[in-house]
Amino acid sequence: MQNSELQSLSMSRREFLKTTAAAATAVGAATLPFGKLFAQESAKYRRLNISSPEAKRTIESYKRAIRAMLALPPSDPRNWYRIALTHTMDCPHGNWWFLVWHRGYIGWFEQICRELSGDSAFALPYWDWSENADPRKPFQPSVPAVMFEDVLTPTDPIYIAHYREFQARYRDIVAKADYWKRIYKPSGEFDDRTQYGQLLARGIRTPDDLWFDIIDDPRGAFFFDQAHARGVTKAKPGLDGKTAKAVSLQTLLDALAPRDFLTFASPKTMGHSGLTGFGVLEGQPHNRVHNCVGGIFTDPNGNTTNSGGFMQANLSPVDPLFFLHHSNIDRLWDVWTRKQQARGYPVLPQGADLEAWSAEPFLFFVDSKGRPVSKTTAGDYATIGDFNYAYQPGSGEQVVPSAPAAGALRAEAVTRIERFSAQITRPTASAAETASGAVMIPPALLQAGTGPEAPRLFAQVTIALPPLAHGRDFAVLVNAPAGAAGADPSSPHYAGTLSMFGHHVVHAPVTFTIPLSTTLAAMHEGKLLKADAPLDIRIVPEQMAAHRVLAAKPGMEAKANVLSIVVEAH
Repeated sequence: MQNSELQSLSMSRREFLKTTAAAATAVGAATLPFGKLFAQESAKYRRLNISSPEAKRTIESYKRAIRAMLALPPSDPRNWYRIALTHTMDCPHGNWWFLVWHRGYIGWFEQICRELSGDSAFALPYWDWSENADPRKPFQPSVPAVMFEDVLTPTDPIYIAHYREFQARYRDIVAKADYWKRIYKPSGEFDDRTQYGQLLARGIRTPDDLWFDIIDDPRGAFFFDQAHARGVTKAKPGLDGKTAKAVSLQTLLDALAPRDFLTFASPKTMGHSGLTGFGVLEGQPHNRVHNCVGGIFTDPNGNTTNSGGFMQANLSPVDPLFFLHHSNIDRLWDVWTRKQQARGYPVLPQGADLEAWSAEPFLFFVDSKGRPVSKTTAGDYATIGDFNYAYQPGSGEQVVPSAPAAGALRAEAVTRIERFSAQITRPTASAAETASGAVMIPPALLQAGTGPEAPRLFAQVTIALPPLAHGRDFAVLVNAPAGAAGADPSSPHYAGTLSMFGHHVVHAPVTFTIPLSTTLAAMHEGKLLKADAPLDIRIVPEQMAAHRVLAAKPGMEAKANVLSIVVEAH
């Protein structure tokens, strides 16, 4: 290690990220000193698979922590519902801060659990949705049985039963919190790098705005009564076919395949309350699991119903399953990072992007004593760092090479991406028509397969949605027969579903990344591909799922304009 690298180890996290941005661009993170922060063997805490026999103690500690947080007064920031409100007020989705914000959020939550459970070794378990996939049988992932026990389900009587009670307990506390404090710079200009500044960026001007979102929004509230607190049940714990496809090992391997951070994560925005698009990891397993556990369920006939559930909206951390879901998302980021390091690829945004990404303010986290934390930017959570945990190995671990690559590659070679733009043949997707585009792909890429070293193909579909776009899903089909509609995940033509999560007012086009390699491999095996013909990529609206009803509301069908379809080879 060079002297300059040794010196950089003593720098602050922010200074270090800034000074090493150029190096990360040139040679990848494997050669940089902060790469050692990802070392699994030296971690103090170990996050276990919830289904592992070793996790029994962890589960009991988690129960104790939940009971303790539910018992805290609403004035305590560590109170269960106050922690959930942090997510409601500040969580990023559909942008490149999604992974890093949630790492900080669940990292501090884990420390609160450690404090309140009395278990000094506590580490959050994770829910590996993709385990036990047998290619000889239909893959039927389900919520672990233990998560229907006691306080591990929000249907337990210990939780608040109705929104009126929730509002009565928390209205005054929220109104008097520091969230709304207006802070000005010495120049007299309002400081938007404050909690209130971040709330304004999200469109939350007053406590009444927040309560409107939680309770009164006609698109569907964030708060669900006890009977509808979780969509899946102990009697029916299974996830639907679209979600099974989204969490399958094949999709996971596609999600872990990109060699650059922006393709792996989600697209850039100017601030973490903005929505630009979804990478595979966020748009497929993350969004689909949230919605399905939250009661938005599509049956084998393509009919979507909605029985309700906290997990489908931005008050989702009321459901204890949220933290296991996001622990698995974070685990997969760690898997991807270690894969990148072993191959000499970049692990973070590159060049000037790294500085912009690192400086984004995260201002709502509290520590195990309920105090505001001193780590207040995205760069503070770029690595696992002081959280000091590692993961019990799970699905996707096979992408990490057993030995590091011999020598670092040039970043421009590592991140070289081939792009093929489709000609949009039908731009509008609605109840009356499907949208589609035709794109020529070199035969060698069409037949590349899904091996670990094979190039992987992704369709980046950019669509303009109505402003109130929650619940509008669109299936992506490849070379589907004429007249095909709806989503049959067992079909070789089905590539995935474009799904939003939470309520978002969509002001700009949204780009979804859908993996194509597994679909193309299945089509090649079934002799459904022609090397000299363009791929027909079709965007098919699915029935809208409306909150708290068993069928879609009339006149609220899915609509979108497809602006572009670009197939990328990574």
